[in-house]
Amino acid sequence: MSAGRPFDFFIALDGHGLNGFEGWAGVARLRCDPDADTWTPEVRFFSGVAGGHATQLAPGGETGFLGNLSQLLLFYDPRTLDEIARFSTLRFGAPRRFYESQTHAVWLDARTFITAIGDHFWRFSLDALERPERLGAHGVTLPHAVKRSPSGKYLFYGAMDVHGTFANQVGVFDLAAGTARVVALPATAWHLGVHPTRDVFYAPTQRCRPQDGDFTEYVIEDFKNYLFEIDGADARVTRHLAIPRDLPGALTSDVVVTSDEVIYNCCASGAIARVDLARFDRVRWVNEHPGPLGQLKGLRVGLANLVEAAARANLVGEPHLLVKAVRAARGSVLDGSYGLGLSPCRRFLLSAHRGLNTVLVYRYPELVVHRRIPFPEMRTFARHLGRWSDPRLGFHHATIAPAAGGAHV
Repeated sequence: MSAGRPFDFFIALDGHGLNGFEGWAGVARLRCDPDADTWTPEVRFFSGVAGGHATQLAPGGETGFLGNLSQLLLFYDPRTLDEIARFSTLRFGAPRRFYESQTHAVWLDARTFITAIGDHFWRFSLDALERPERLGAHGVTLPHAVKRSPSGKYLFYGAMDVHGTFANQVGVFDLAAGTARVVALPATAWHLGVHPTRDVFYAPTQRCRPQDGDFTEYVIEDFKNYLFEIDGADARVTRHLAIPRDLPGALTSDVVVTSDEVIYNCCASGAIARVDLARFDRVRWVNEHPGPLGQLKGLRVGLANLVEAAARANLVGEPHLLVKAVRAARGSVLDGSYGLGLSPCRRFLLSAHRGLNTVLVYRYPELVVHRRIPFPEMRTFARHLGRWSDPRLGFHHATIAPAAGGAHV
């Protein structure tokens, strides 16, 4: 039986380090041919850009968008990873917060897309980037991940905490009316996944604690987490579940939704969560936590994380917050999976494990590891780094798509 046609797994890169806001900006591509059982990694970094964060492909697969923390719209060719164009959004105003930028976008067709700038959503055309259309106010503290509903009527988006304020909300934007509705929540949610056929989305929580009130320097909060099911047309929570703090649910990134289940990675806790949609009352866990040998092999990553965590945390005034972060990470000094994607043939789930600098290829739905694909070290692309430097490329959000033309060339 055929395993499926070739596909590509694209991962946004933010370079070595614990906080991707300041790092490099690039794209990794894993060329996947299940029939031949070949998995080929490629990497490209872009100069003059920092904080690579998320990538989305336009319909047709001829243009990729690399969201970043640099207030730059950057486009690349998914077939070659070559840069196509870049455009500064500072002409429309400077960000009010250090981490405010165009990290995510929604493609409407092969040439047009929507992203947030300031208090509003804007529609851009690749043919006239300097003349976007302002669609309407988004209504939340600071939009983060944004996705379009299956019907095409709505945008669904998470919201980030800002100075002195926990967001505790998500947004629903009506594209026809140009108006937003805000859904209040008991905890902040940055990321979400959309049901494949219904205008319903699923948002796990992202619980952080600011340093001295500023979320630019945050640490992981050791509280219970949630997963919310939200009806887009009604803009209300229809179901939710709570995850006790001693279970591995800390921090999130990509959310995959099928007709049967929600799958998302818990980055800090080193686990993948699975929630059955029919019952929606319990979480099954896939453990990606490296054991003692894995921790030893990742010593350079662990040391880099410890140094950066200590530099970020208020060790004199609030040392307990760093202890709580270590507890939420289950004692691991390695960060977990950030990018997640289900193959078009639905036979493989791919997990971009940041701390291991490796893509784990699982057989789906059983989620048994099929292959481990190591990627080159960061010093391959940053020659100034020493041999004992942090090796991570900085895996972040990912997307998956059929290979161009159905085959690799």
